[in-house]
Amino acid sequence: PMVNNPLDVVKTRMQKQIIKPGKKTKYTGIFQAIGLIVKEEGYLALWKGITPRLMRIMPGQAITFMTYEAVSSSLTQRGYFLH
Repeated sequence: PMVNNPLDVVKTRMQKQIIKPGKKTKYTGIFQAIGLIVKEEGYLALWKGITPRLMRIMPGQAITFMTYEAVSSSLTQRGYFLH
């Protein structure tokens, strides 16, 4: 999430643009958008929204890891996996 959040910010802003016939959009491409966001709002703007995203992702990852460990342990005890 920390690495790809800037691209998610750019993607979201490009998708939410209102396109009016005959008018140029604010964001025209990935690199142009990154440059404009940094220029207008600073580097940290590329990580806006990271806290709610992490709060959503972390519990799911914890459940995934716990499930993997439980299943792996159970299968190892039954002899399906070798240590």
